[in-house]
Amino acid sequence: MCQINYTTESKKNKPLDQFELSKIELMLNECYSATQIAVALDRDASCIQKEIKKFSVVVKINKDCKVCNKYEKCRKTAICGEEILEGFCSRCKDCKIAVDICEEYEPIVKCYKLSGRKKVCNGCPNFKQCRKAKLVYIAKKAWKKHQENKINSIKKMKEIENNEYMDELSAKVKRGISPEVALKTTKNKTGKTISLPTLYLRIDRGLMKCKNIDLRNKLKRKPKKEIKKEIKHNTGKHRANGRSYGDLSKEEKENKLEGFAEMDTVEGIKGSKLLMTLINKKTSFLFGIPISNKKQENIIKELNKLEFKMEDKFKLIMGKIITDNGCEFLDYKRIEKSIKGDEKRISLYYADPYASYQKGQIENQHRLIRYFYPKGIDFEKYKDKDIIDKINRINNYPRKNLNWSTPYKEMEKIIGKEMLKKLGFYEITIDKLNMSKKKVA
Repeated sequence: MCQINYTTESKKNKPLDQFELSKIELMLNECYSATQIAVALDRDASCIQKEIKKFSVVVKINKDCKVCNKYEKCRKTAICGEEILEGFCSRCKDCKIAVDICEEYEPIVKCYKLSGRKKVCNGCPNFKQCRKAKLVYIAKKAWKKHQENKINSIKKMKEIENNEYMDELSAKVKRGISPEVALKTTKNKTGKTISLPTLYLRIDRGLMKCKNIDLRNKLKRKPKKEIKKEIKHNTGKHRANGRSYGDLSKEEKENKLEGFAEMDTVEGIKGSKLLMTLINKKTSFLFGIPISNKKQENIIKELNKLEFKMEDKFKLIMGKIITDNGCEFLDYKRIEKSIKGDEKRISLYYADPYASYQKGQIENQHRLIRYFYPKGIDFEKYKDKDIIDKINRINNYPRKNLNWSTPYKEMEKIIGKEMLKKLGFYEITIDKLNMSKKKVA
């Protein structure tokens, strides 16, 4: 059978049918694992695991309020409809009859045998003797739930298809905004929304006005490389002066504290114009400053300008800076020295060689810069104003780590709108934000 004339149907993105659900229940009763069931049904193991987890039901035996999930917080009285008799009836959770009437009764399934890979009680040798609440996968009930979900999803999709919600999502994706950000920043008038996997699936099947080519990273993904052996870092370069990444405390490494920043450069053509980049870790706010060449004097000059403009607020957002071992950052004494005198304006720390993950936040921001300016591009072709405009767009892009706020808004809370305006930054609303390479209309 050749690839052109194949007849085998792909099961990708196809729901489990009634026969497969029955097969899952049967094999679970025979103590097969989810992986073994997946092989037998020619499905992905995660598909079977999700099916079992989502559609398993609790079998209630020997009802008792003490095993209810809401026992401690329960304050219900008079569920039976009768008035409380003083000295006879106090709380419903102390009554043996109330447990049969209560609609919110949810027994906790506790069994040491469910702690490993075994997530349901199917196939347990003590199933009949055990009087505890059991978590069981039943094919008939699972199929009934599948059918209900299908009817509800069809109704939901019909409501969504006939309004401007999908068009607004497509318009944002076309402007270079990721599907996840587009979903979180778009509201539907009907109150109905779709999930992120559904949006990706609709784009892939051509059901949206946007296409896969509009997604920044989907067509650029490369196959995973083999894991390299652990590299032993050179510990001699900056250890003597106490400015290495290892000299930071555990709290300083893990938490995004105020006044912590990362610094690096984005190079185009060697020996030509490049970008000096600084990012405040707490707010993810990025400073992208064009410099003429890769010399220490240029770095110190731009830091002096920033300190002069920002005054006391400079140290507030850049008290400690992590950078790499590039030749442009080696003169730590002059970088740390304030323009006001001999006092220190910052404390500089160096990441270990071949350990860019130690300043991973700024490396991640470089991906957005590289989308506008790919490797090998000559920055001399672009005006400083155009470069700063792209940096401003990046700072107005909503982030998941900021609870879908923007770096601009978070930085505004710290240094104020007037200071940001002085530095050349301004707010762009999500409706006007363009993250594509095309010119802004």
